[in-house]
Amino acid sequence: MPSISRRKVLKAGLAAGILSQFGLLDGIAKAVERPAASYDAIIVGGGTAGAIVAARLYKAGGRRKRILIIEAGGPTAASIGGTDFPPWLPAGRTDLTIFDVPGEYSQMAFMPLGKPYQLTETPFTFQGIGLGGNSMFNGMLFQTNPPAVFDQRWPARWHWEQMRPYFKRVRRRVPVTNTPSTDGIAFNTGPALIAHPLYARAGWIEADTSQPFKAPGYYSRPYVAVGDGRRAGPISGYFQEVAPAGVPVPGLEILRFTKADRIVFDKSGRATAVEYTRRPGLDQSQPGVRGAVSLRRGGLLVMAAGALVTPRLLLLSGVGPRGREAEIFPGQSRPPFAIDNQRVGVGVYDHVMTMVTYTYDGPVPYLAYNYGDYTGHAADLDKYLSRGSGPYAQYQPVSILNYATEGATPSVEIFLNPNGAGTPGGKYYGPRTLSAFLMLLDPKARGIITLDAKGNVNYPGIYLPNTPEGEEDKALMAQAVFDMLQLFAQDPGLKIVFGPGGLSHPQLKPDSLADVRTYVTGPSPVDGVHFNRLIINHYGGTAALSDDEGGVDPKTLILRGTKNVAVVDASLIPTIVPAHPVGTIMAIADRAGDVLAHW
Repeated sequence: MPSISRRKVLKAGLAAGILSQFGLLDGIAKAVERPAASYDAIIVGGGTAGAIVAARLYKAGGRRKRILIIEAGGPTAASIGGTDFPPWLPAGRTDLTIFDVPGEYSQMAFMPLGKPYQLTETPFTFQGIGLGGNSMFNGMLFQTNPPAVFDQRWPARWHWEQMRPYFKRVRRRVPVTNTPSTDGIAFNTGPALIAHPLYARAGWIEADTSQPFKAPGYYSRPYVAVGDGRRAGPISGYFQEVAPAGVPVPGLEILRFTKADRIVFDKSGRATAVEYTRRPGLDQSQPGVRGAVSLRRGGLLVMAAGALVTPRLLLLSGVGPRGREAEIFPGQSRPPFAIDNQRVGVGVYDHVMTMVTYTYDGPVPYLAYNYGDYTGHAADLDKYLSRGSGPYAQYQPVSILNYATEGATPSVEIFLNPNGAGTPGGKYYGPRTLSAFLMLLDPKARGIITLDAKGNVNYPGIYLPNTPEGEEDKALMAQAVFDMLQLFAQDPGLKIVFGPGGLSHPQLKPDSLADVRTYVTGPSPVDGVHFNRLIINHYGGTAALSDDEGGVDPKTLILRGTKNVAVVDASLIPTIVPAHPVGTIMAIADRAGDVLAHW
């Protein structure tokens, strides 16, 4: 792939300096008159991993290094300058944004509050933009990748012995609790009170599901990242320390509302610059100003844009599996990849999920809870505003069960939400409905990142596909959902409203494994409700750590084939995390700060 000349790169850097004098380049402290023409480190993506690595590299380099973050969004939490306040926030209060309130989680991803933040380059799923990335939009359910998975599936330098200290470091910085309300009271406990006796009867154990556990099955109220009733994570635990109140310091700059378009390489495989498009604000449909920033000699480019966008940018920049260009760019004419790395974009995975909704008429006092009903929950909002307590201090899932179908590593998860399916008040969302989500923690299907003619990521065929691996996933999903239905049928108060034998699928029998398989693999949605082959946004594996050729060098985190491109996000996770992955991603990013600190 032809590269941009050094003169053009420096000219672009000078243009960026001019833009900064007019306030178009954000994040420069007043003591700095203009940005550097080049940087010691450029971090593409200020999300879960990027925010942590930026903080770690800044603390390691201080004023001696110049670091730039290129971020597609802007501030999120109020503590770093976010201004997207919830509609119920009283006039004059500016200390809470929608990202700070755990209870707003259910109104964000795939919902109206989150729509402005949905990355347009991944239209089939929700990838949130803004500092903190997906950790500002998700349920922050903290679980630890089982030690056996590190020891058996990860490269030797990344076994549990090496990773344990980083999980501990994350826990010191990010509070994790299963009673996030400041008064220590658990709310919306009905689904847990209904299901947990059934789990105990099946022989599973109530335990701390945020810690490694060797039992064949364990359950609890979810352990989540919350401190003082507010969302915790990479921003509160790491980034805020080096950029208090959202004001970066000399040595750390941020290009907000900016998307990286292409990496410029020299003939040796060294990244020399990043071309970008910068918009005037959050609206991603707005035309942007094109520019480029360059790396100093010996500089480091850190890819932290996520497991879908990091490979996308690499592929568009001429880095990828040579010989597979026609597969990755279907219907397009593309030259061979200039830098051959057979693992870039290859091996993408995600957890896969199926949902069943129940109505309950048993003795446990329980009412469904719609977090979007601000008028109906005025008293709860007042409680949250005054003390950081009540239902809005916690995320939506209220019960979690992990169990192994064989061995000790969890392969299936069931989590419960205290609400129904579809529109509140509809036939699947009544006053006493709850939803059970069954997730495969270790599905076998893998895919490859492909890009359309506009450079957008296509929907990957990894959700119970018609492949040998997909057939294995289908069999496990059908059996696990069947077992869940039989277990829940032991409580006569639980009746299926959406699922086999319910209003949505009256022709299917919940006690027929064949009918359950039809349910988990059949057409979706029904009545606008998506219920099977569900996207979880737990992507990874697209530039994996590897002791073999290709992928990322476990010792240096440098992408093989390049001289100075490091990968620090979920792209480098070599095998699917049999748990919710945000804890593992934070631990990886913290360790990446140590690995890259010497740069």
